[in-house]
Amino acid sequence: MLARKYRDEPRPRQGLLRTREFLMKDLYTFDATAEKALQTYETVRHAYSAFFRELRIPYLTAEASSGEIGGSLSHEYHFPSKKGEDKLVTCNSCNYVANEELAESRISQTHRTPETRDDVLDAQRLDTSDYEYTQRNFEAELLGLRLGENFDGDIEYQPSDLNKQWFGISHDRNTLVQVLLPREIEVLAAAGKRYRTTEINPYAIKRIFSELDLGVENPLEVFKAERAVAAEGESRIEARIYRIVDMRYILRRPPSILPNISSLLIGGVDIPIEDRFGEADNVVDLVRIETGDSCPNCDEGTLKIESAVELGHTFHLGTRYSEPLEAIVDADPSQKDSQREAPSAPSQIVTLSDRIPVQMGCHGIGVSRLIAAVADSLVDSKGLNWPRMMAPFEAIVIPTKGSENEAPEVYDLLTTCNPQGPIDAILDDRERNFGWKLKDADMIGYPVIIILGRDWKKERKCEVQCRRLSVKESVSADDLQSFIKQLLRQL
Repeated sequence: MLARKYRDEPRPRQGLLRTREFLMKDLYTFDATAEKALQTYETVRHAYSAFFRELRIPYLTAEASSGEIGGSLSHEYHFPSKKGEDKLVTCNSCNYVANEELAESRISQTHRTPETRDDVLDAQRLDTSDYEYTQRNFEAELLGLRLGENFDGDIEYQPSDLNKQWFGISHDRNTLVQVLLPREIEVLAAAGKRYRTTEINPYAIKRIFSELDLGVENPLEVFKAERAVAAEGESRIEARIYRIVDMRYILRRPPSILPNISSLLIGGVDIPIEDRFGEADNVVDLVRIETGDSCPNCDEGTLKIESAVELGHTFHLGTRYSEPLEAIVDADPSQKDSQREAPSAPSQIVTLSDRIPVQMGCHGIGVSRLIAAVADSLVDSKGLNWPRMMAPFEAIVIPTKGSENEAPEVYDLLTTCNPQGPIDAILDDRERNFGWKLKDADMIGYPVIIILGRDWKKERKCEVQCRRLSVKESVSADDLQSFIKQLLRQL
């Protein structure tokens, strides 16, 4: 289904890439079983990949987050572009591609592999054999600080060069999210080891704590203000601190002795703290991936982050919507539990237990965005350069002065059916001079331009131009169609 869509876009920009009105190709699928739904999903995925391959444009298929739409499985189809607002993580050695929201670091994957875990994680541990941590040491680290001496020799909190913290807040303002991670990590790569500073990965935090509001500035101050208001009004709403600790941080010390530092954070107010630590099968990796990090999928590759435009998305929704909307169908008797008997007669009433929610999928391609992304990527100083499958016509015939009457003959030659099929061509017979027509053809972006010039009058040869392939060649009328077909197969 091709339909016009509308959205309340607060800031339309970049031409057709982000607008309030756009064209969308939608597909909704319904299956009786999860197995058939996954088969349908793979069929759609292969069809989308075939479509983008046929366009002969570079594209990347990435594992993606289903976001607010829901579901447990989704893939995005991206067109690499500097104007893209999405970030993809790709490997220069293998086929690993993931949206930044789902991308994993090498240490995350290694953490899940018992036979290699210790070798990799040894590099992340600190030697604490000759250093006893006191309660104040822990408090300092949980505040993103360290203990040190001032000029008077007194012990005080000072900025830490080992760890950092980040704060967020829930939508209802009742939960403060405190994130702890190392300030610097070691990157394992084929070229050797190196250190880099860390940046927080908000998507990883959002996956752990779905109520996180990423649009709030100074969340710690907002939380303090909310608690002050609640105290004055004697609010009974219970506040809490949700502390998420990066797995590299926890490797430095046992997590069981992390103290409650809520009174230090909030200012004299004790608030319950709930901790979230990483385990072997539940990794907590809060560090944002950067270009140059090692690939989680292979031993040789390094990762690259590049901008891309999302052109399509496939979602396996399962029963996310069918259950609450009661979209149910009669169960296939062959799919029922072997201990349950199918109705003995067609007239037998089907009970609710014999009915199941349908398995859904939704899939879409942004047609307007596809046109804009391809046009922007393939444009040059002369004009557009459409792929064959997107061009208004595959070829255009432009006669020079004096050959206008013979141009229809060339047009008929191209469009006549033969074993290779006709060429979708157009004849420019407008009453304009040749230079204007040629410039207009370049600007529109026809894949192939056929010019009837002097060689046509002398030897019945046309000049064939193809900007994308840097072709400009004189071709006889007998070879014209096969030559153009050969060019089009490359476009």
